[in-house]
Amino acid sequence: MTTYPKQFRADAVCWVLTCAAVLLLTGCRFANNTSRGVDYYGQAKYDAAMTAFQEALKAKPNDPEMEYNIAATYHQSGRLSLQSGQHAAAQQQYDQAVQYYRLCLAKKPNHSDAHRGLAALYLDCKSPQEAFQVMTDWVKADPVSSEPKIELARLYQEYSQICQLQGRTDTAADLRSAADVTLQNVLSAEPSNYRALRAAGYLKEQSGDRSAAAAYYQRSLQSNSAQKDLELRIASLGQP
Repeated sequence: MTTYPKQFRADAVCWVLTCAAVLLLTGCRFANNTSRGVDYYGQAKYDAAMTAFQEALKAKPNDPEMEYNIAATYHQSGRLSLQSGQHAAAQQQYDQAVQYYRLCLAKKPNHSDAHRGLAALYLDCKSPQEAFQVMTDWVKADPVSSEPKIELARLYQEYSQICQLQGRTDTAADLRSAADVTLQNVLSAEPSNYRALRAAGYLKEQSGDRSAAAAYYQRSLQSNSAQKDLELRIASLGQP
């Protein structure tokens, strides 16, 4: 067995302890800035949230969750800028959001919130084709998982509401039908998938079929009893 001079071993121990201290400080800085960023985001203080999240990312570079947080913050800032008529600022913020959503997905390809956020951003920018491309690419990349299919169905449903408000009733009906087919495909393979059941219930509720909506919600609640909000929704719809 190789032996080392005592001084070398002592130095090695000191070096290890120093590294551990740096890692501990880095971890604390990451956690503190993350917590501050989340608090600021919840208060709609997006500039302060961005500063905190960027500091957290410096402490833990290339962290996909932090890249998602930054993307979501740029996204919300862009929405506010757009609402206030600051179109140039909104475009810059949306561009940054796209960049960070993509960075997150490059490291964590099945990050549901990043896919959802990116698709929603494209809808904000009136680019539905790009929004659907995000989801269909995800479905193709992970054909076994139900998650991308459920999110695709949700996008169909959300865009159907936009089309309905625009008076494009035939397109809205087609989109609702596509959402229903997608969810039924999931449920044929996973009859107890509570997220698919919940999404199917919401789709029926939006179409005015209260009885079918309540039935789907009931099945979803049976699969996952932690969804306490569904109890109230079922009560408001009436028992199936």
